[in-house]
Amino acid sequence: MTDANHDSATLAGQLLIIGFDGDKYTRELGSLFHLVKPAGAILFARNIKTAEQTKTLVSDIRKLMEDISGAAALLCLDQEGGRVSRLPGQKFPTARELANKGGEEMVEAYYKMMGDMMADLKFNVDFAPVLDLDTNPVNPIIGDRAFAQDKETVIRMALAAKRGLAAAGVLSCGKHFPGHGGADKDSHLELPVDPRSAERLLEHELAPFQAWARADGPFIMTAHVAYPTLDKTAVAATLSRPIITGLLRDRLEYDGIVISDDMDMKALADNYDDREAALMALDAGCDILLGCHDPRRIKAMHETIRGALDGGLPEKEMTGKLARVARLKASMSDQVAGK
Repeated sequence: MTDANHDSATLAGQLLIIGFDGDKYTRELGSLFHLVKPAGAILFARNIKTAEQTKTLVSDIRKLMEDISGAAALLCLDQEGGRVSRLPGQKFPTARELANKGGEEMVEAYYKMMGDMMADLKFNVDFAPVLDLDTNPVNPIIGDRAFAQDKETVIRMALAAKRGLAAAGVLSCGKHFPGHGGADKDSHLELPVDPRSAERLLEHELAPFQAWARADGPFIMTAHVAYPTLDKTAVAATLSRPIITGLLRDRLEYDGIVISDDMDMKALADNYDDREAALMALDAGCDILLGCHDPRRIKAMHETIRGALDGGLPEKEMTGKLARVARLKASMSDQVAGK
């Protein structure tokens, strides 16, 4: 698949966001970006030393990506507060603390503050807030990253966080669909399984994502968690067509960007070939694949996306993915202004 302005390599890159090592632009990094032509980049603590260094790095990467693709670049950060904070030299309360101490007003104010700092460093996407319900006390990865245990509180706080980020000109991402809070394992290390009934999950865990969809949340990130009552094959939600297309797209009528969680995480990487996992995620309904660490895996994902565009998956579905990304990028200024 090509269009009048782009070849398949460039189009494939628009369905990919990548991470990398190092805290400054290098020729090797430039070669990777020229090869895979990504829609965006994500930075982690390993990339961030000082505010000025970060601003320079993000600006260099933005210019490079926009020169390569001719489209706006997505500059992303995981900035939730608490133990998931990347902003240099700053500490923020956890989502739970914000919800308990100040409610919606405090959540919106703090997310506006974080968004302002992100925007000053030239970021425009925050992979936050968490929409998970903290329902399992032994969950090793969510806990106080969630606003609350109940769906009503999570909905109110998540939409407040969205408003705060939007006021700062930063796009938000609700995560991790269809809900990571009930798992008892860390998907960075292995594949968790949430065995609860479909009725329970549909009534409670999906409610914040439905509210997010109705509020036109720009992004939703998937969970590398298996839900055998939602998909009897018990594959991770990221790879499940019944969950991503059947529930998120069709039942919740979400038409924003669906992005995978990091495809490098062991929940997927230990169980699937890189190309197999990438193709399954695309077929499930993911629009953008996220590769945060391994350049070899990033290149394999890019090649897989090219193959999917060139006939490996239905043209209508691949065109839809590209259209959603293009629409988001074309309207970013309006969306972040809350229009």
